[in-house]
Amino acid sequence: MNTMLRTIVISVLFSFHLVAIAQEQKLYLFITADSLKQGVKDQDGHFVIPADHPTVGYWSDGELIAESILDFYGMPAHQAFDFDSLQAAYTANTTYDRQGKILYHPFFFDNGADYIREGARRFVDVNTKKMGLVHPYGKILIPARYDFVEPLESGYVRVYNGVKRKVEAGGEHWSIVPDPLKKYETFVLNKDGEKVVGKVADAADTPVELWRDSLHYPSYYTVTNKKEQKLLARIQQDPHVQKIFMGEGAPYCILERPTSGFPYYVIGQVKQFTPDYILVDQEGQLYHFDYYKPKMPLKAYLALNKGLE
Repeated sequence: MNTMLRTIVISVLFSFHLVAIAQEQKLYLFITADSLKQGVKDQDGHFVIPADHPTVGYWSDGELIAESILDFYGMPAHQAFDFDSLQAAYTANTTYDRQGKILYHPFFFDNGADYIREGARRFVDVNTKKMGLVHPYGKILIPARYDFVEPLESGYVRVYNGVKRKVEAGGEHWSIVPDPLKKYETFVLNKDGEKVVGKVADAADTPVELWRDSLHYPSYYTVTNKKEQKLLARIQQDPHVQKIFMGEGAPYCILERPTSGFPYYVIGQVKQFTPDYILVDQEGQLYHFDYYKPKMPLKAYLALNKGLE
């Protein structure tokens, strides 16, 4: 493909991607005159998110914001998080929807908001200082009732109560340890918040072995529906999908099923901090998806980001 034709094709594909953005109310980042605070205004200049947040992030003043959810550093003016250096749960971020509604406060991890993993992320209740698990768009999956929650893994999380933060030498890294002044407990929950007890020995019905756990658990993402089994097999073999996931080796799983408000299968990989997901619509069309931005036809995404074959 010559350079001019390639440029035209990419431009058309990118324009297709922007249709979803154009159909919504346009949002723009706003930075105060002293460059210390930032917020979001709509196309008419009205504040959607007040300029309460420090100017930390990857947007620039006046930039069009395409994201479906917006992670900002810091708390809004009417909220505060009184952090005790011994507590494990900590947040320094606020997640909004495009209407300016506060969805939740993601757990502070790896110098930022917690990653989305298997279609979920950890969050902190700023009042109780407890942790739970939330869908990226705000639906609470596991209420914030725990001192600490490990990342979601194969549909399961290990939760802890009666623990505190222990900062390692140098101050950069930390771990959780039992708090001698509290009752210590730990157990495993599935993504639905149900307590699950693992088995000591591996067995056909307990194929999942969790990180930091020698016990085995049932496969949370098991598919028995033949139509869905064929769908996963197709995804597994699709060469375009393989380019997205780069052959990591982790199995493909159905993380979400179609609903009236979101008529797509969400397919991803377990045990991965990958931002990449595949959407499948009712006609079987494939899209790239990352929960933050509008879906994009898979081939168009590859053309823009991986190069046309």
